[in-house]
Amino acid sequence: MKALAQSGRARTGLVVFVFLLGLVVGQFTYRYLTRSNRLNDEAVELMNQDKYDSALEKLDQALAIEPHHVRANFHRGICLFERHRFDEALESFDLVSRLEPKEPRAHFRKGKILWFQRQFEQAIQALERAVELKPEYPDAWIILAECHYEIYLRQMAAAPETTGSPARAVAAFKNYLKQRPAAPDRHIVERKLEILAHAERYPEVLEKRRQQMEAGGADSTRAGPRDE
Repeated sequence: MKALAQSGRARTGLVVFVFLLGLVVGQFTYRYLTRSNRLNDEAVELMNQDKYDSALEKLDQALAIEPHHVRANFHRGICLFERHRFDEALESFDLVSRLEPKEPRAHFRKGKILWFQRQFEQAIQALERAVELKPEYPDAWIILAECHYEIYLRQMAAAPETTGSPARAVAAFKNYLKQRPAAPDRHIVERKLEILAHAERYPEVLEKRRQQMEAGGADSTRAGPRDE
């Protein structure tokens, strides 16, 4: 009986020890991961002050603790974009889209960078995924529209007789105006809709696209939304 009692006390002591050890480990892990959240929040405050380099330092510290921290990777992508480090920004948003496949903002951000780099076809893939996940997404719709618009005008400038319909560009522009009827750029969008309806009436627009294709350069169609 005495041996059984001692054995019982030993088991109870072991259970208590394991329980207390679990609490200590859990508390340490919580504090460790909470630090990455805190660093991310501090980075966001710096981003709001346009201090992107300082924000990047905070985010790198957060990701050293937790490499797959979704928000830190997302915010890092924004900072890299603001610093024109586009390839690195794309890598950040690619990682976010893998970690959170149904996060529309990551796809939007990828599309925005690709549009900015005038890689319109690739941008369309990312932006279509963004509006598929979030149909009420005016910032994604306007850049998607701009991509289709540029592709259509390039085709019209190169081979008008084989160019298809501008329906996808028109639909995207209309979706944007439907979701943002008081948009400050409404008059610009309406003019582009008129150009899409009668591109042959705007030879100066088509000539501009021909020159761009020959030069391989970029234009200044619009700055696009700064954020979603």
